[in-house]
Amino acid sequence: MKSYAHWLFGRWLFSLALGLVAVTAAADTPERVLWDKRPINVQLQIGHERLIHFPDEMRYWLPDSIKHKVTVLAANGVLYIKALESFPRSRIRIQGLSDQQVFLLDVIAGDVATGGDELIVITQESVRNLSKESTSYKNTEDWRIRLTRYAAKQLYAPERLAGSDSAIKRIALELSSPVPLIRGELVETVPIASWRGNGLTVTAVKVRNLSMQPLQLRFNNTNALPTLNLTDRLRGDWLTATVQHSYLGLAGSESDTTTLYLVSNQSFLESLKLIPSNTKQQSGEQHDG
Repeated sequence: MKSYAHWLFGRWLFSLALGLVAVTAAADTPERVLWDKRPINVQLQIGHERLIHFPDEMRYWLPDSIKHKVTVLAANGVLYIKALESFPRSRIRIQGLSDQQVFLLDVIAGDVATGGDELIVITQESVRNLSKESTSYKNTEDWRIRLTRYAAKQLYAPERLAGSDSAIKRIALELSSPVPLIRGELVETVPIASWRGNGLTVTAVKVRNLSMQPLQLRFNNTNALPTLNLTDRLRGDWLTATVQHSYLGLAGSESDTTTLYLVSNQSFLESLKLIPSNTKQQSGEQHDG
């Protein structure tokens, strides 16, 4: 998809602005690996975060043996992973959300590790499309994706990677209390932030599991239980809906909360049908710093 092209374009601009010489830029270049259907070896140094870039937004599955030995966050096509203690080679499964492409990572953690902070996973298709995507990025980027990625960066990415976008403005929330967004009584939903760009609005909504069993948030029917099919249960009129991660731990656990990003043509409350669409809301706008 576009993640690798976007990263490369941004990296080039950053290097140009600082006037870096070729030798310095080369030393700072992340490791790249071509996915050829064989597991990718990843070494982690305990306490040191690595960023693994994929060509698409993705989800991940951790083996039970390392769930409490690593911290992992998936956002904007990047896997942020840090080992809390050493562990032997273990396999992590990654799946792209758009094309369902599966990647396998063989991860091992210890006191020392080879490789830089960042690893870029590329595919044959992303290599073929790189030049085309780099030159047409500004004109063809889907604003729904752009807004969702921006919101996720502001909430989850490290400060050094969050960045800003002059075309996207943060807008005041119309409310910050629980709303009846998802049918049923299994989860609580609270809007936490909104941004606007190109006439569209993206709202980040905190989703918290209220039940005493884990839940999977899905947008299709599945035999996996217990599951919340958001296609059937999500109220409102939305252009896109994206979850930060699909798994919710039981109520009260550290993993009982995720974030849902909703892109709409109208304000959040208008799209949720809690206020008439012809009622104009006065909301102050501010640039993200």
